[in-house]
Amino acid sequence: MEKLAFGIDIGGTNTKIGLVKDGGEVLSFKTFPTHYPTNFEDFTNVVFTYLKEIEPDFETKVTGIGIGAPNANSDNGWIENPPNLKWGSVNLIEEFTKHTKLPLHLENDANVGAVGEKLWGGAKDIDDFIVVTLGTGIGTGIYSNSKLLKGHNHLAAEGGHITIVPDGRACHCGGFGHLECYASVRGIKETAKTILQKEIQFRELVERFHNQDNRVIEIFKKTADFLALGLSDMTVLLGPQKIFLAGGVAKVGDHFTYMVNEHLNKYLFKSLRGSVSVETSKIATSEGAIIGAAALALI
Repeated sequence: MEKLAFGIDIGGTNTKIGLVKDGGEVLSFKTFPTHYPTNFEDFTNVVFTYLKEIEPDFETKVTGIGIGAPNANSDNGWIENPPNLKWGSVNLIEEFTKHTKLPLHLENDANVGAVGEKLWGGAKDIDDFIVVTLGTGIGTGIYSNSKLLKGHNHLAAEGGHITIVPDGRACHCGGFGHLECYASVRGIKETAKTILQKEIQFRELVERFHNQDNRVIEIFKKTADFLALGLSDMTVLLGPQKIFLAGGVAKVGDHFTYMVNEHLNKYLFKSLRGSVSVETSKIATSEGAIIGAAALALI
């Protein structure tokens, strides 16, 4: 009999919920703006309303619920002051337990993307790799020697907060010049505002990039350069075989990935040049984090 689990991806912009089979297939999918519920209790109510819409009998038909969230601490069940959310620190496991008796599994959102990539994506046969999720912010999930890297505090692998421009743009975490200030969706829009002298939606930037708009191509070249600088730091410390790009920026496509590879080899320590490749995640961008979150309850 097939096993089913819910995967929940709490993102800085949207929250995605999916019912997933044990082979990694998403059977049903819902999404809503994360900031629409004004506090975490209201947010939880919305989540469970959608779970019941997807599967009214989920308490008996579903094995468990996996949740990926920014700054999630899998050790204590808390989301701890995520920079792109306004709840502060909240005890997710305690709040969710008020609504269900199912097993709950919480993990950092970027980590669940790496779990999904390892089980059902391009990293099935790879022991050392990094998944870099480029969305509202930037998250990194790291496998080293075939083990998910968490650190002693279960909050390791915050690659989006590597400093690449000292005293640079202000980050939502309170720091300055971090990678996610330049290579996230928000960072790209900020670069575009500087070059184009106006606000512009990310969707339009991608469209103009594919239509060979030279000024927008320049924006993505700058972004690829910033991203490669951060990835070079990760590479010299961790020695990955591959780096997978996921999230909204990954939708830009292979031409962007090619630019990142070019810049990466420019920055890398000479002995490591050519030892790592950057690829787009093999899991669908919209579903990768959901699949990874569900995997926490299926494995």
